[in-house]
Amino acid sequence: MIEMQILGLSYDLWIGAILGTIISSIFLGIIGSARKAYLYWVTSRPPMLILGDVANNDEQCLIFIRHLFIQDVTPGTTPLLENVPRVGIGRVPNVRDLWPDVDATALADSLNVLGQAGKKRNIRITRMSEDNGEWNGHIIVIGGQSQKSLDFYELMEQVFYRMDNMNIHDARTNEIIPREEGFGYGIVLKARNPRRTGKPGVAFLIGGYGTLGTEAASYYLREHLNELGKEFRRRCFGIVVRASISAGVQSVERLREYDRVETDRAKIWEIFRRS
Repeated sequence: MIEMQILGLSYDLWIGAILGTIISSIFLGIIGSARKAYLYWVTSRPPMLILGDVANNDEQCLIFIRHLFIQDVTPGTTPLLENVPRVGIGRVPNVRDLWPDVDATALADSLNVLGQAGKKRNIRITRMSEDNGEWNGHIIVIGGQSQKSLDFYELMEQVFYRMDNMNIHDARTNEIIPREEGFGYGIVLKARNPRRTGKPGVAFLIGGYGTLGTEAASYYLREHLNELGKEFRRRCFGIVVRASISAGVQSVERLREYDRVETDRAKIWEIFRRS
């Protein structure tokens, strides 16, 4: 029997080589896909844990932000000024509705946080001036001293801190959190929203004193989302952060001695408080 040869190699060797190449490619493809899936799982799991159902693209997330406006001096003009490089300072026409700069920064950080967990749809930004008491959904409140914030402290469950015009208070003990000169202070709260229809919703509050406090809180949440997800997972929590006024927001640090997290005892306390 004459054995077929191609380029000096037998037909069976060629078939074996081709099959080996195909199988190796498939195997490497599977390994590559598995590695990508693992990396995605590792990187996305902590944000998805901490955000919970907020990360579900089929469920609504409401972001509340302060709304400011400028009264017209004369029709079509406002006292709002703009500094344009190489041109100078001039009035801005036909712009009356504004967001505070710090709140807009916190809004951008919040959207970044949602994006880290894959949340892309069902996000609605609501001006607080147009809010008539809407709570039916997952909630993000930007700012710690607005009326919406005060309602958050009262209506949400597992709220560990609250703010007034003067201080940050431990919501359990009413203890005032001491603040040092030269720092801006902020809080990040994750609470439970019992006013959502059906299953309770997830509620976040990101706030602080002045521009640096709120910005420090949102910046910390954005930059440390994975860390917070690994530590607190699905539980409600409250943290206090601060940043140096001279060094800026990137100097933000978490004051870990004030970390508060949901426990079975906290659940019992919540039931007692509302009874």
